[in-house]
Amino acid sequence: MVAIGLLVLLSPWTALAHHGGVSLALGPGSPIETNSPLTLPQGGVILSSRVEHVEFRKFSFTEPENKDSFTFLNLGLSYGLTPFLTGSIFFPYNIKKQDSLGSNEGFGDLKFSFNLGLNYSPEKGFDLNRAQDTAVTLEGTKKMYFSFFGGFTLPTGKSHKKLGGEIDRGMQPGFRSPSVSLGMAATRQIAGPFTLTMDTSYEIFTKKDHFKFGNEWRVDLAGNYELYGKPEKFISKIDGILELNLLNIVRDEEGGEKLRASGGTILYLSPGVRFAFPSLWNANLGLMVKFPVAKDLNEKSEQQGSEGKEKYRAIATLSFFF
Repeated sequence: MVAIGLLVLLSPWTALAHHGGVSLALGPGSPIETNSPLTLPQGGVILSSRVEHVEFRKFSFTEPENKDSFTFLNLGLSYGLTPFLTGSIFFPYNIKKQDSLGSNEGFGDLKFSFNLGLNYSPEKGFDLNRAQDTAVTLEGTKKMYFSFFGGFTLPTGKSHKKLGGEIDRGMQPGFRSPSVSLGMAATRQIAGPFTLTMDTSYEIFTKKDHFKFGNEWRVDLAGNYELYGKPEKFISKIDGILELNLLNIVRDEEGGEKLRASGGTILYLSPGVRFAFPSLWNANLGLMVKFPVAKDLNEKSEQQGSEGKEKYRAIATLSFFF
């Protein structure tokens, strides 16, 4: 049995230009950005952290006020309520920089999430996760694991901070209004040390002061391959990870009108690696870089500082299992 570490990841669980994301991704054998369906043992606790840094491409039409970079920091606490239900709370801190105007930073919106885990085996069919279905390795098992996950945010972050004398909604640490997320995930061993994980989710943003951020639909597919495994060593496991992350964003709305130069569809290619350190409080370190490799943005030539207009997104996660 391998003790697993629940990592902060987003997004929807989203990982967006407006805000950093979290995901229900577990430790050894699971992806980084794609949600894992696995659940924690009852009474198990995870302390997790995630840093996501976004560098944006700059264009002459937005000079001298190009959005420069966003940095999202998240602290998370997860608890195994039962073998089939894991609850989490995430505390974000966001830093958003704009070339000639400076930066806005502060605490973001508090997020709560729940993950309901179940499994399927040819012998028994579908069943809720039991103790033997937590802290597992997928190698050799005939089971396929599923989950339904959902959550909500509270508008605890600052949302009226000015840059250059004006309030830019996309440059705020918080959203001013709650959001709700629903999704599902699945994972299975394919052959030997190779596993596939996929998820899909939808996030709904609510209206505040006649403004509404566009809802988001996400589909993720991740392949995970064990590159190294020595249970007795300080670094007991190294996983290579390759993900495809598809994000569709509806246009923002203001005063009941859909806004130009907002929303679109982006496909990210995301290579990463994961390290397990069981002797160090069951620590787990994940590193990933996301590149937008295909996109269909609304009024593409008018967008800057938005999803799909990044140079890259760099993600680092660290978690400890107790």
